[in-house]
Amino acid sequence: MKPIQLVASGWDVGPLQGQLDAHPELWDEHRQRTTIYEGPHGDVSDVWCRYNDFGNFTGDMAAFNEPHASVWYPSITKIPAAWSLARKVQRFAKAEKLGGVLLTRIRPGGQVKPHIDSGWHASHYRKFCVSIKADHNQAFCFDDCELRTVDGDVFEFRNDVTHWVPNQSARERISLIVCVR
Repeated sequence: MKPIQLVASGWDVGPLQGQLDAHPELWDEHRQRTTIYEGPHGDVSDVWCRYNDFGNFTGDMAAFNEPHASVWYPSITKIPAAWSLARKVQRFAKAEKLGGVLLTRIRPGGQVKPHIDSGWHASHYRKFCVSIKADHNQAFCFDDCELRTVDGDVFEFRNDVTHWVPNQSARERISLIVCVR
């Protein structure tokens, strides 16, 4: 079985695009994931929508990623379309539990470097991605396959195997990653 599969197309992502354009201040409010020295996400900006309560963060990212109940972050009040899309993914996947919800943005010419995600959250949940801004000059890659999407495509992927995401386009790549169980 391939580690990535397109599961839906044509989802309306226009409302979230507009909300993100109206609230650029949300990007990089939490940089713990992207500023790890020489980590794979150095070219990425994030909006944390749902994860471990940030009040639990003590400076130790490994401890922060241990088992927890995810909560909505205040950013969701400015981008309610992200909430709606996350719940739509949950219903689509027939999942009982919603975990982390993360928006990622890769600048034109940027990339997520090859890596494997580890830890409790990475192994506990199924991962879905809603392409908010995407085109065919961007790819989600694995050793034996890749997927190129457009706005409104939805795919399921495994992050427990080596993967990377080059953005070789003139357009930013924005993805809504939704973790369900």
